[in-house]
Amino acid sequence: MKCFKADVTVLPKDGVLDIQGKAVEKTLKSHGYSEVDEVRVGRFIRLVIRAEDESEAGEKICRMADDLLANGLIESYSYTLEHLQ
Repeated sequence: MKCFKADVTVLPKDGVLDIQGKAVEKTLKSHGYSEVDEVRVGRFIRLVIRAEDESEAGEKICRMADDLLANGLIESYSYTLEHLQ
């Protein structure tokens, strides 16, 4: 088995009200950052997992995200994988 580092990002889906994102956006604009058009606030999760190969590691990450890490009704996720030596 190989070890992989997985970085998972979970964000509210487009069209879902992001109250935290709106608060951060408003605060940035009030501090003079008028170029900010939209802010989305989510979660970052780093995992180290064992798998036979990158494909299996990706399948495991998707199962974990679908089962526990993201609420599929209101959130989407993306991930990157890195093989660890």
